[in-house]
Amino acid sequence: MKEKYFKFSAGQMAYYLEGQGKPVVILHGWGQNFFSFKNIMEALKDDYLIIGVDFLGFGLSDEPTYPLTIEDFTFQLKTLLEFLEIKNPSIIAHSFGGRVASRYASNNNVDKLILVSSAGIKNRSIKKYYNIFKYKILKRIYKIFSKRKYEILINSSGSSDYRRANGVMRRTLSNVVNYSSIKDLKNIFGKVYLLWGINDPETKYEDAKKMSKILKHSTIIPFYNSGHFCYIEEENKFIRELSIILREK
Repeated sequence: MKEKYFKFSAGQMAYYLEGQGKPVVILHGWGQNFFSFKNIMEALKDDYLIIGVDFLGFGLSDEPTYPLTIEDFTFQLKTLLEFLEIKNPSIIAHSFGGRVASRYASNNNVDKLILVSSAGIKNRSIKKYYNIFKYKILKRIYKIFSKRKYEILINSSGSSDYRRANGVMRRTLSNVVNYSSIKDLKNIFGKVYLLWGINDPETKYEDAKKMSKILKHSTIIPFYNSGHFCYIEEENKFIRELSIILREK
């Protein structure tokens, strides 16, 4: 599997083509890359043309030269598919990739949209809003009066993804996690399949139920022995379900 590259203003994006047949696009989650779907690609390539990407900042792609938004990632996907003359693809998208896929599908023709433990539903309690408010206040105070406390606060706050990221990718993550997919989901008219781990600690199974209520035509397919990575943790079942979905008329 040899990567190819497409150049954008923010950097070069690696992409992959394998197989033949109807087009199937695979979009990875935050902190991952297309290689995590290698076994899925191998299972599908005899019957489908697989188009995979490493989003900018991941895998073999460049780190972007400026912070990106969901709109930027969606534009890059759309531009690449137009360059490859890919029309009406099916899309398999995990976690963060689901935000991009939902945005793309809200404005472009998609045969089947398969969201895998997709991000996009923002769940914030009163406690969480308070903690965010407190963080912003302390950040302003420490930035003026104590550089050491400011650095400790920045480096110890946020999710593990946020703490691992740095520079432009940290700011990109802030843009991404604050994006709600609700409007995009409302504008998707085709069939959407929600493949979800019951024990997902990152994007809760309740999010799948919320998305299903927003979407016009959706089916939830639960994975009872999985967390956030059902396509790895229950790989055989995942491939079976995909095969059924992709063959549906």
